[in-house]
Amino acid sequence: MAKKFSCRDIGMDCSFSAKAANESDLMEKIKVHAKSAHNMQTIDAATMGKIKKAIKEA
Repeated sequence: MAKKFSCRDIGMDCSFSAKAANESDLMEKIKVHAKSAHNMQTIDAATMGKIKKAIKEA
């Protein structure tokens, strides 16, 4: 089942949202966005936990 994520779902003032066929593909899109838009070279454990909780069925 497809998955979706939005930065706003974790309280960020950012309009980014993405969909992918699975969570693994979605996480790759999120990592690229976090690096380019939020200057995050890595995603810390606390933020990763928020992201995983915010991922929904698309």
